[in-house]
Amino acid sequence: MTENDPFAARPGDVAPPAASSPQPPAAPGMIPGAMPPPSYSPDYTVPFDRSGVPLEKPEGLAKALIIVAALYTVTALLLAVFAQSDIDAIRRTAETGEIAFGAGTLVSFLSLPLLIASFVVYGLWMTRMRRNREALGTKPGMGAVEWWGWFIPLASAVLVPLGARKVTGRAVSIGLLLGWWLPWLLSGMVGGAASAMTQFSVDLTTGELVRPELLDAYPSLIWASFALTLISLAFFVQFIRSATQRHLES
Repeated sequence: MTENDPFAARPGDVAPPAASSPQPPAAPGMIPGAMPPPSYSPDYTVPFDRSGVPLEKPEGLAKALIIVAALYTVTALLLAVFAQSDIDAIRRTAETGEIAFGAGTLVSFLSLPLLIASFVVYGLWMTRMRRNREALGTKPGMGAVEWWGWFIPLASAVLVPLGARKVTGRAVSIGLLLGWWLPWLLSGMVGGAASAMTQFSVDLTTGELVRPELLDAYPSLIWASFALTLISLAFFVQFIRSATQRHLES
């Protein structure tokens, strides 16, 4: 019966290909057979302003600010390293009458441009976050205080951190803000005291060294100023990162 069955399989016959399961129709806008895009967590949201435009975090400015602040801290370290050579140069000038410069004097020519660059990048970074907060309908304190607040004598010690607090919002820890700002203020005070020591040790009219004992304290004060600057930088970096990522949350 099998030999006469026309539908029976014989040796050498090729089996027909198995029928493939039907593919579901592609989603609108997708190429058939292409992988679908990854799905996002329902908790992920892109912030938008009141007109529906997405807001961007100033991450590029944040990185630039960290780099410039770190370079300024390096110059503060070099000033401390060469502090004794600066004192020796002052003593040689007073003894011989010939003007001498220490290596720290050359480093100071770099610290000023970096300080100015830090001020500019900080202002741009704060301004971008301020605009983001304003786009969400909030009022982040006094306008542009991150620019003019630095130049108000004495009041700048309060205006700058207060403006930063208003712009970054309560989502950023107050401890990070104070950890940056207070050591920065103290560093400036200690550095100013060190500079005053060099000025008061020499009679500016005659160029004579009248109080040489004041120069002995200069290197220690410069090292203390650097240590405070380093502590300030550590908090400042964390403050920058936290504010950049979280200023839209509050």
